[in-house]
Amino acid sequence: MSRTTIHPFLPPELILYVVDFIVPPWVDTEVAYPPSHPITSTLLALTRTSRIIYSAARHLLYTHCLYIDSIRRLLSLLNSLSAYTTGSSLYLDPFYGAQQGTSLYLSPFTDNINNLPLAQAVHDLLSLLAPTLRRLVIDIPLRSLYPEDDTLKIRPILRSAFTQLVSLELFCSVRDECFLFCTGWPAYADEANAWSFWPKLKTLALYNCDLHSERFWQDLTVAKNLETLVLTRCDGVQDVNFKSEWIKYGNGERSVKVVFVDVDDERGLPEMVENESEGEKVRVMRARIPTSYYGDEDIIELCQGWIKRSVLRGERGLQAELKRLSE
Repeated sequence: MSRTTIHPFLPPELILYVVDFIVPPWVDTEVAYPPSHPITSTLLALTRTSRIIYSAARHLLYTHCLYIDSIRRLLSLLNSLSAYTTGSSLYLDPFYGAQQGTSLYLSPFTDNINNLPLAQAVHDLLSLLAPTLRRLVIDIPLRSLYPEDDTLKIRPILRSAFTQLVSLELFCSVRDECFLFCTGWPAYADEANAWSFWPKLKTLALYNCDLHSERFWQDLTVAKNLETLVLTRCDGVQDVNFKSEWIKYGNGERSVKVVFVDVDDERGLPEMVENESEGEKVRVMRARIPTSYYGDEDIIELCQGWIKRSVLRGERGLQAELKRLSE
């Protein structure tokens, strides 16, 4: 009489419960885990393990691991999101989970955006994710191609892609002030900043914006839900009083926290910040980025790298880092 070997068995519901906890649900997660992160590699491995856990693992990948730092990754993501293409219309297969694309790190360009197919691919990706994309960090050299030199009309494609992101709540432009204007200077002073089209925006981090710009202040007034504004190495910080301008443009009743970020003794920090009184609606802070003992780093790269790492940590991570470095 032969014996039947009984193998241990776990119900699928329990297995899926364990998969769901690969990304800790009790913490504010990063905007996008990079490909080298253990969470990303684990989820990717699980998509190749079993049909039972494939959908759950893929869902988590699209929710937490959209870290697009190359042309190859951008095109691969587009291929997986796109069910099929008919003519010029891109159709979405719900199985592939674009509805879970709520957070994205986007850096497919290298030193120049003068690449029409790549710009169109960015447009296609953002069009697919626009309804649900809530957090976005971009590291794109938007100033590498000025409007007057844009013979291929790449800038209108990119501007159209970004202005449709009406669900964004957190946005960071690592390299510039989200320079998406399509007309040359000084005409582009009449164009609204792309981030002014995002009605749900709460946290905005920009690099090297100009506090002398009337358009900048007008668009801040439009951003009614803005709670935190992070300005890294901005121009005019020594000449313009943020609180006065904020009130001047009719924002006296709105609350906001603005943080100026730079290294010591550089142009991006105001000379002094007034002591905040209880109930103050406009809170102005300074965050000083530390340098090495030798101080031989490139200041631009140091500041851009710091703000990218900080915002990628998520809302709570950013606030914790700003508090640590602020006065």
